[in-house]
Amino acid sequence: MQVNALLRLRTLANRHRRILGSVSAALAVLLIFGSMSAPAPASGPDRIIAGLPEGFVAVPVTLRSAAIASAVQVGDTIDLVVPSEGGTPRVIALDAAVLDLPDASGFGSPTSTVILVSVEAWQGAALAAEDSDQISLVINSR
Repeated sequence: MQVNALLRLRTLANRHRRILGSVSAALAVLLIFGSMSAPAPASGPDRIIAGLPEGFVAVPVTLRSAAIASAVQVGDTIDLVVPSEGGTPRVIALDAAVLDLPDASGFGSPTSTVILVSVEAWQGAALAAEDSDQISLVINSR
């Protein structure tokens, strides 16, 4: 039974070998051109900034220590906090999205305390003007 089915398949393949050859050649061409893709987009902050929603800006933030910077991951939502003169904390940015970390895409060094965050434009100027060696963060729940 199995030999009979193989014989039929061989006969059909011989009868339609030109069509099968053409289809195989077309598939090979498609696979070759499909594997040739456009160059990858620029890496690093340029690629990240291009994807920001309207009204948001990216701000590099220098945190107090590298240990604090290593506590967050790309995609985390954080609040950025500085001590005030009275000793109570003052929130300078709410719900900042962590866009990039040191060495995640060539941005900074692994021991850097700089992270790249996305905030609304009105928070960006206040955040950029802060004394960078005092900034700490609070990681919001997911």
